[in-house]
Amino acid sequence: MRRGGRAAAGGARQRGAAAPSAKGWEGSSYSAGLAVSVASFGSIGIVTLFTSILSARLYGITVVGEAALAMAPLTVVALLSTVREQPAMVRELAKLQPRHPRVTAVSLAVFSFSFSLTAVATCVGVLICYLAFHGPLHHPELFAPSVFALGGYLLVINTCWNADSVFAAFRASRELFAVRLHQVVGYGVLLSAFATVTRSVWGLLAAFVCSWLTALAHRVWLLRRVISWRVPIGELRAGFAALREIIAFGLKITPGSLASGFTDAGGIWIVGVTSTVNAVGAYSRAWNLSSRLTELNWRITEMLLPTLVQRRAAGDAEGFDRVLVDSLRYSAFGLLLPAAVGGGAAESIMHVFGSGFGMAGAALRWLLLFPLLQTLLAIQGTALMASDRPLVTSVVQLLRMALTLAGGMGLTLILGITGMALAVTAAACVSLSLYVVLISARVGLPTLSATHFRQIAGLASAYVAGFLVSDLLHRQAHGVLGLSAALAAGSLAYVAVGTCVGGTTARDRQRLRGAIGWLMARRLSALEGVGPS
Repeated sequence: MRRGGRAAAGGARQRGAAAPSAKGWEGSSYSAGLAVSVASFGSIGIVTLFTSILSARLYGITVVGEAALAMAPLTVVALLSTVREQPAMVRELAKLQPRHPRVTAVSLAVFSFSFSLTAVATCVGVLICYLAFHGPLHHPELFAPSVFALGGYLLVINTCWNADSVFAAFRASRELFAVRLHQVVGYGVLLSAFATVTRSVWGLLAAFVCSWLTALAHRVWLLRRVISWRVPIGELRAGFAALREIIAFGLKITPGSLASGFTDAGGIWIVGVTSTVNAVGAYSRAWNLSSRLTELNWRITEMLLPTLVQRRAAGDAEGFDRVLVDSLRYSAFGLLLPAAVGGGAAESIMHVFGSGFGMAGAALRWLLLFPLLQTLLAIQGTALMASDRPLVTSVVQLLRMALTLAGGMGLTLILGITGMALAVTAAACVSLSLYVVLISARVGLPTLSATHFRQIAGLASAYVAGFLVSDLLHRQAHGVLGLSAALAAGSLAYVAVGTCVGGTTARDRQRLRGAIGWLMARRLSALEGVGPS
């Protein structure tokens, strides 16, 4: 959401008097910001995995399932309470220098609008919760915890997300890393603390909301780096006057994001209606584990969109095709690896979370394919956006929503939670195929060569090798050490077979030599006690 707005902000038209740029500020370097954000993704992902295991071990599968049901309305309210005003705000702020008076004015205007809209959506959400928990879900005892979670979203989490949009406008990746790491580490600490008082759903939800509350205080402290707290009243009026244009821009990109959000949130609700609380707990852990990998598509597309726009503006069709194809190739090779080795050892992975979670092993095997498909969808959607066809992406997302929800309801009744996972993956496959057709018609799909077909064969062979090795070893060795050995051996088999069968291109080898040279130069500089130039 906010990331897309940041990418769009780069080419936005300056309105009003020219403001100084953000050059010279530490957070304004795109390459530096991207490097920090990619590194933070890995470290925060590791902490999040640890807290997921910790919460499952401390509270058990039933409480995890209850928490998933109680927090499902929060996702719906989050979708209903936005007209994509946050990326539209980023578009405005990115044209200004940090601590410019207009930064404060525009931020305050958007914060006020966002809070008001969220308050209305929260009231609607409370009504939906009452009807759902006293109706088809048959869990009236979860109504109060759900209202507590919605209150936390209104007062704390939504405010945090708005603050993150301000940081994102200036590519303040270090600040974003600090506050996000604060939240996930704080969640783990509070999980343990509240578990000494209660092992009910209230302990999980209290830890979640309080971790965001402490991270909000951290955000307010760091905002002084980009916001001036005292500005003239005239600037504030100008900021609120700009609100109409910001909202109008955000409305243009709302339908697709709403469809995508409802699609991703729908699985928990469908499993909750058609199955048991324990099944919800198992499915939610498998879904959370796979969805963490989808964060990578934001890192890729925020770099890809301006690059494709520049190629298209320069009339460089060959460069456009090259960037698009290479992005698809590298993403496919990287994200198919966890799908292969994780799929082979899916049952052992789910058993790590504790008793009862193993029922989601087959579901995890399908869900691990979703990050790959979602990233390929995002890359092709970015190509359409760069070609001035954003509405096409909304059409595809609406179709994916219809297929996921309809297929999920039917397949879950037949196959249980594995059916829901299968519906998610199948709908993404259909959407990906549709994107290929649409890009061929609207943009012009690059012609596939024999090298490309060889690389596709290499991906298929690598998946089979990684899956089989991981599956074989995890059955022979038990425990965390056995699982780790299975994942490591499967990864080696995946890379070896994929490289041998798929081969490499001249560009691949050139980029590898450049990366090795850069690492050697940094190593040499460190040994000499001199920082890299």
